[in-house]
Amino acid sequence: MPNSRNYTRRRILSIAIATAASPASVLSLDAGGLSDRRIVAESRFDVASAPLQAEVVQLVVDFPPGAWTSWHTHGGQAINLVLEGEITLRHAGMEHPHRAGQAWTDSSGEVHAAGNTGRGEARLLTNFLLPPGCAQTTAVLESPFEPTIACEVRFPLSALPAETEIVQQVADLAPSWRAQRASVGFTANIVIASEVTYQIGGERKVYQPGEAWSAPAGTLLGEENRSAGTARVFTTYLLPRGTLAGSEACRFPALRSKQSCRRRPFIARRYEIRR
Repeated sequence: MPNSRNYTRRRILSIAIATAASPASVLSLDAGGLSDRRIVAESRFDVASAPLQAEVVQLVVDFPPGAWTSWHTHGGQAINLVLEGEITLRHAGMEHPHRAGQAWTDSSGEVHAAGNTGRGEARLLTNFLLPPGCAQTTAVLESPFEPTIACEVRFPLSALPAETEIVQQVADLAPSWRAQRASVGFTANIVIASEVTYQIGGERKVYQPGEAWSAPAGTLLGEENRSAGTARVFTTYLLPRGTLAGSEACRFPALRSKQSCRRRPFIARRYEIRR
């Protein structure tokens, strides 16, 4: 039975710290030439102390121009992917801007803040991996103008293998897209735009923007865009190291449309903080 929640409330966010970036692109939802299922941004990182992780959190966060988080720390590993605009990270007297498509991860402990110094809106996708009893964030100094959380979902985790990777993936689904796959690892998903019909095991439901679900490894997952427009989803995978995220759909050619789901022209590069 999948876990399903709808978090539409908005509240204060604290973000993770980074020290470097690498260039990449994120495809606009209005861009032409959309294949059936196009990966528009992706990051992949090793999970620190994977067997100790008890909970995964997914966040979609909006930064108006001039918005900054509090100065804060985290109680676990944080993984971040800039989807729109630019986010600047401050820590230890330094600033590091991150453009759309850039991703970073960090562990807990260092005081930092994140904000939008640009003229346009920015959107950040964040995951937290938390051991039992650990706080998601601890504020050190409050900000007068915080970003807002558009969506937040959290799901419990079963024991993870020592060599586990976390993959953040944003995909655009063309109208009439339909596929079925067996999940290799734990999967959590938020619908960002339009609506998507999912069959998770024996349960079938239409998910609206802001609604989310999770499923353990080995679950049969069906995905279908019945709407007239392009749908966008944010999926988090916890996979055995080296496993391809989302590629299982290609094993069911009778259930997907004519164009190949292997076309993945825009994939975000990644980097890690090494302490």
